Amino acid sequence: MNLNINIPDKLAADHQQNLVSLTQEVQTGIIVWSYLNGHLSLRESAELLNISYREFVDLLWSKGIAIDGMEPEVLAKQVEQLRTLL
Repeated sequence: MNLNINIPDKLAADHQQNLVSLTQEVQTGIIVWSYLNGHLSLRESAELLNISYREFVDLLWSKGIAIDGMEPEVLAKQVEQLRTLL
């Protein structure tokens, strides 16, 4: 699906030379937002970004998002999913 969005002039100027980077940043932001709102699991988010589970956790940490603040049931489900991957 394609989505057209208006980019503020400041961002457009900063990314004029590398629109691929801007596109990737927007896609990452949407996936992280969807994860934080409970629409995607850690595993699903990593797969959509084409990175490993660990890389997605590291990405969250780099943005100041701790996964240990989850509800116990959600965290248990995430851990179980991780165990099945290992």
